[in-house]
Amino acid sequence: MEWNLLYGKDRKPTLEEAGAFAGKLLSEDFMGFMAENCPAAPKLEYSGCTMQPGWNIKFKKNGKNVCTLYPLDGYFICMILIGGDAMAEMEARLGDFTPYIQGKFRDTRIFQGSRWLYLEIREQAVEWDLEELVFLKLRSMGLTPGPAPEKGKRTAREKGKGTASEKGKEAALEKGKGMAPETVKGTAARRKGKRNEDEN
Repeated sequence: MEWNLLYGKDRKPTLEEAGAFAGKLLSEDFMGFMAENCPAAPKLEYSGCTMQPGWNIKFKKNGKNVCTLYPLDGYFICMILIGGDAMAEMEARLGDFTPYIQGKFRDTRIFQGSRWLYLEIREQAVEWDLEELVFLKLRSMGLTPGPAPEKGKRTAREKGKGTASEKGKEAALEKGKGMAPETVKGTAARRKGKRNEDEN
C-alpha cells in the first residue's frame, strides 16, 4: 500500500512506523546518523504536495530546513537544497560521490541559487553519500564544527557501523556539538573495505 493511503491526513504515523515502512536505511542508518550529528530534531509534517503527498519527516533548525524525508515502501526519498558555499564544496568534491549522486547533481538545474536534490535512497552507498551531503549542508549553515575536508577526502562514520567512532564521540563532547569531521574515516575507504569483504 502507498504511504499516503496507509497514513492519511487524519492518521499521523510515528517515526517508528515511518522507519518500519521505509526499512533499515531510514530507521537505523540515516535516522541514527541524524540523531548523532544533526542539532535539529525530526518533526512529522503533512503535505498535500502532488509530487510527494503524505506525511514526511523534516529536520529544521533556526527556521531553515536541513532536509526532508519521504518514506516509501522499502526505501525513502530525501530532498536537500545545496547552494552557496555548500554548492561550491560539492562541485569541488563531486568525484568523491557515487555516479547516482553525481548525475543527480549535474542534472538538477539551479533554482533560486540552489540545487533542489530529490534523492532515492535504496542502497547503502547512496545512504553514505547522503550523510556526506548532510555534513556539507550543516557546515554551510554553521551548525557543525570543523572546516571542509580537503579535496578528495570525505567525512563519514566508521565502515559498517551505524554510530560514530568512540574517538569521534569524544571529540564531539569536547567541542560541545556535532561530530568533528576530522575524527572520522572516509567513505571511500569504507567502500573499499566492503568490496574486499565481498571478495573474500
